[in-house]
Amino acid sequence: MKYLKNTKELIIDTYLLYAKHKHKPSLAYFWYLTESANIKNIIDLENYKYGQKSPTYLLDYRSKLAYPLINSSGIIVLPYHPPLGMQVNPEAAFQYALGLHDRFIETNHSRDLEQFYHYVNYFLTTQNTNGLFEYQFNWLQIRAPWSSALAQGHGASMMLRAFKLTNDERYLLSAKKALKSFSISTEKGGFLHYFSPGNCYYFEEYPKMPTGVLNGFMSSLISIWELQYWTKENWIIDLWYMGVESLEKMLPFYTNGWWSLYDLDKNSPIKNVNTLRYHLLEIDYLQILSILTHSLKLTSYLEERKEQSLSMSKKISALVLKVIRKILYL
Repeated sequence: MKYLKNTKELIIDTYLLYAKHKHKPSLAYFWYLTESANIKNIIDLENYKYGQKSPTYLLDYRSKLAYPLINSSGIIVLPYHPPLGMQVNPEAAFQYALGLHDRFIETNHSRDLEQFYHYVNYFLTTQNTNGLFEYQFNWLQIRAPWSSALAQGHGASMMLRAFKLTNDERYLLSAKKALKSFSISTEKGGFLHYFSPGNCYYFEEYPKMPTGVLNGFMSSLISIWELQYWTKENWIIDLWYMGVESLEKMLPFYTNGWWSLYDLDKNSPIKNVNTLRYHLLEIDYLQILSILTHSLKLTSYLEERKEQSLSMSKKISALVLKVIRKILYL
């Protein structure tokens, strides 16, 4: 009975967002505050390159600023199930900080800029000597401290904007340090992992438990593009081109024939399809990456995912499969 109760609570919390309507944000509440692509065409990309001194991020995270839970250090925290409780999640904090930056660029309100610098300096002091922004809590089978390619990319993008606003070299150094582990294999503590079906390497969201999370890989690629564009450093440019080539090889494996897959977890009892929210998120990522790369392959997968998202029967089927997997594989 306890197992069934916990399963029911997890499913409701994750997919129905009941806590949002109780004015008590759940763990899912933050992640389901949706963002959208800021780069939808070549004109948007040109505005990014030649517009503001510090460009808005390629995705719009301003919706995240509606999230209310903040700790005594002034950093947002997420409410994990016991015994974890309230925890600083670097990825969530970086999204929030990027939202603050972009709202400042839009409104020029000094309060947003002050809060943005607060996040920047908090993570500048907590970034370890290897350039990692570490999670200080256990997650599933992963023991703390651990780090993620997803968070590292957004952390680098946050630091890049702090540099562009201030010309303080500490922030640029932090951004570049954040990407160093993208050249190091997961076996040696980095994010670079071999994808055997495509005979290529990608950047892993969960390097201590690699399952090939596609949205995390695509998100990290966007930040790598930013750093290679603004720094012109060859080692970051090489990471970018390697990552794009790998993504083109990997995408054919991330489908069940009618919907996108979240990852390729070998231990999963059934294929791990995306929820509609993450299917749409991948559409945004592909929208941006297809413009950055001019890749016909990425554009083809973008159009395929867009078409799939229009089908109500596919949306319902994906939700049902996701719930079944949660019941079978907690």
